[in-house]
Amino acid sequence: MEGMEALKVEFFKSADPVNFIMYFWTTFAIILFDEKNNLTGERLVLRQIKTFEWLLVRCPIERDEAKWAELEKEAAEWNCIGINFKDNEIGDGMSDGNEAPENE
Repeated sequence: MEGMEALKVEFFKSADPVNFIMYFWTTFAIILFDEKNNLTGERLVLRQIKTFEWLLVRCPIERDEAKWAELEKEAAEWNCIGINFKDNEIGDGMSDGNEAPENE
């Protein structure tokens, strides 16, 4: 099990409430969901806000809609910088994370 499915399983197993709003950008096809955990009194919601922009929100089931709408809007508008090196081989050739790479 990977990705969002693993996240949902951990959400259902959770006994402690933790609220967050995560904004991310992806071109992958993602299935929207709105799950509830009655033990913590929370929802876990994934929704698309623009073509490639998504919000993952963990919040109380009963919530102040105006307050959370403002928080979600701020999360979507927050200025940030994303860096993608596209180097899947970082670390190759090193047998131990504490060793220096070999000079060639």
